[in-house]
Amino acid sequence: MSVRNIIFDLGNVLIPLKREAAKEAFSKLLAEEMKETDVFSFKTLDSFIEFETGEISSGQFLKSIGHFFRPDVTNEDIVDAWNKILGDFPEEHVEMLRDLGKEYRLFVLSNTNEIHVQKYEKEVPGVEHPKDLFEKLYYSHTMGLRKPQPEIYQQVLRENDLNPAETLFADDLAENLETAGRLGIQTLHITPGFDLPGWFRGFSRR
Repeated sequence: MSVRNIIFDLGNVLIPLKREAAKEAFSKLLAEEMKETDVFSFKTLDSFIEFETGEISSGQFLKSIGHFFRPDVTNEDIVDAWNKILGDFPEEHVEMLRDLGKEYRLFVLSNTNEIHVQKYEKEVPGVEHPKDLFEKLYYSHTMGLRKPQPEIYQQVLRENDLNPAETLFADDLAENLETAGRLGIQTLHITPGFDLPGWFRGFSRR
């Protein structure tokens, strides 16, 4: 069946993630007793999940990870380091989305948080706001759900009257794609070095 709708993840799909840059920035802020800690271990905290599902505010989340850092480190310092993981939104992805938008309904579905969204939404090149490129933007922290929960996909399908068989979902994590696939959604696995614009240049309705 032909594809009429495309749902994109953000991190490592539309936006490159720079884990090493974030790790280096965080390492400069760590408390002495935390120097050997993997700075991304806070992603295993309950508060991280709560932050990505909008159950707690940015302030509450920052407080929950404050013990990782020196007493003189401010919330602004932590946010700056936290945002280092976000690479620049490639201009070629903007052009790709503009071209695809002429033929397909486009959506974003991302596990993310208000800190990252506030940064990336201001920095998409050539547009005032990313909503200029998509019919709707779905973020986990505003939905109260996270991938790979099936309900998050079902909500996107239901609210936009999308036929899953006519919908393509692009994500970098296999577990997210597996759930989408079980719901009848077509999937595209984005792996390191994947040429997303090139792939879509060769893509046409079947």
